[in-house]
Amino acid sequence: MFASKKALLFIANGSEETEVVVPIDVLRRAGIKVTVASIEGSRDALKCAQDTVIVPDISISEVSTDDIYDVVIVPGGEKGAAAMAKNPAVGNLLQQHYSKGKLVAAICAGPLVFQAHKVGIKNATVTAYPECQKELKTDYNIVDQPVHHCELKTNDGEHHMLTSQGPGTAFAFALKIVEILDGSSKVKKIREDMLL
Repeated sequence: MFASKKALLFIANGSEETEVVVPIDVLRRAGIKVTVASIEGSRDALKCAQDTVIVPDISISEVSTDDIYDVVIVPGGEKGAAAMAKNPAVGNLLQQHYSKGKLVAAICAGPLVFQAHKVGIKNATVTAYPECQKELKTDYNIVDQPVHHCELKTNDGEHHMLTSQGPGTAFAFALKIVEILDGSSKVKKIREDMLL
C-alpha cells in the first residue's frame, strides 16, 4: 500500500484564514495528511487576520529536519507573512524541501516569505497579491495568473514552486497542489463533491 502524501502548513498570528483553512480542507479531502505548524513557539490558538481563531497541530519546534513533506505551504496575511519572513526555522524548512525537489507553495503575501529566505531566487516565475508584486520583482519574474506552477531544472536538480494571488484563489491554489501531488482524477472528484 502506498504511503499517503504529507503536507506541512505554517500558521502565525495574522495569517489569512481563508488561505489556511481552504488548503487544509481540500488537501484532507484528497487524502493528504496535513500538519498545521505554528511559528509562534507553542501549540496555543492563533488569531488570524479576520479574527478567526485556529489551533495548530504542532509548534514549528516539533518539526524535525528529518521530516520530509511532499509540500510545504505558506499562507498570506500581511502580519502572518511578515512573521514567517523573519523566522529562521521557516526558512530552513523551505530551503530544505525546495533543494530536495519537493513542492513549496505560497499564496497572497506568502511569496514574500520565499523571497526573505532566498527560496527559488534566480529565474523563478511567481504570482502574488498585486500589492506584493512590486517588491517581488527585484528577485523574481512576475506573472499575472491566479495560480502559477514554476518548474525549474538546475544543475542540482528539479525544483517546484507554486504561487497564488489571494483569498479568492485559495480553492484553485489548493486544487493545484492536489493535482501536482496526486493527479487530475482526484481533483475532478473533489470538484464534483464540493460543487466547484
